Amino acid sequence: MIVLYPNTEQYNALDGYRNGNSVLRFVKDGSDRWIVGLNVLTDPKFEAIRTQLEKLERIEYTPIPHEEL
Repeated sequence: MIVLYPNTEQYNALDGYRNGNSVLRFVKDGSDRWIVGLNVLTDPKFEAIRTQLEKLERIEYTPIPHEEL
């Protein structure tokens, strides 16, 4: 699965962006990288920052390993 991966500057500028009740939050993947799904590119709530989102690197998602109980 492909996801969007920001550099530090992009992360600092975009993480926490709010439009009404919608908030853009990056999450860590299994490689400890901040990521967000591609769906933000077509979400009307994030249209104001779409140009910035389109500049994020596209990478392959690394699943988070399940912890053994």
